[in-house]
Amino acid sequence: MSRNITQLKRALTPEQKSDRRDTLLVTAKTLFMDAGYEGFSMGLLSKRAGVAKGTLYLYFGTKEEVLLSLYSLELERFCSELTAGISSVMTDAEFISRIYETSVSDPLFLALHARLGTVIEQNISVDALIISKRAMAKQFHAMVNQLSGPLNLNSEQTLSALSGISALLTGSFDGASRQAFEGENIPEDVASFMGHFDLKTRFEKSAGYILQGIRASRC
Repeated sequence: MSRNITQLKRALTPEQKSDRRDTLLVTAKTLFMDAGYEGFSMGLLSKRAGVAKGTLYLYFGTKEEVLLSLYSLELERFCSELTAGISSVMTDAEFISRIYETSVSDPLFLALHARLGTVIEQNISVDALIISKRAMAKQFHAMVNQLSGPLNLNSEQTLSALSGISALLTGSFDGASRQAFEGENIPEDVASFMGHFDLKTRFEKSAGYILQGIRASRC
C-alpha cells in the first residue's frame, strides 16, 4: 500500500488491481483528513492519486463508496485493537475507556462513523451496501464473541451494549479537537461548564448508563 500509484503500470491481474485499489485508499485517507467530507471529491482524488478520473470510477462508483471502503478498514482496525489483549475479566469502566481510546486513536474513524448511516450509506449502490453490511456483521459478531466473557454478559446483551455504544459514538462526535483550547486561560466556571459537553465526558457517562441498564435488565 506504500507504493505511489504513478509508479504502477496498468493493473491487469487481480493482485495488481487490489494493489492499485489499496493505493487509492491510502491517497483517499490523506485527502479526507486534509479536506474533510465536504471538500472531498472524486476529481481531487484522481489528481492526487495521479490517475484519470475514468480509471478511478473502475474501482469506486461514488465518493461515498471510497469513504465506505475507508470506514471498513477503520472498523477492522477498531475491532482488532479493541479485542487485542482483553483480560478474562474487565470492569465496565475499563471497557468504556478502552472503547473511547480505540475510537479516537485515529480521527478518521469517528469522522466516518458519524456520517455512515446518514450520508455515506445513502449514496452507494444496494449491492455495495449489502456487501459492506455482511462484512461489518461478521466483524461485529466476532467482537461480541470475544467480549461477552470478559464483560460477564451473554451474546445478546453484549450485542445490545455494542450497538447502543455505536449509536452513542455517532451522537457524541462533534468534530472538535480535544486540544482546541489547550494552553488558553479559560475561567474556571466556563471550563467547568464546557467539561459537561466534552466528548470524553459525554461518552463515558452515557456509555456507563447503557451498561447499567443492560445489567439491571438481568435482575
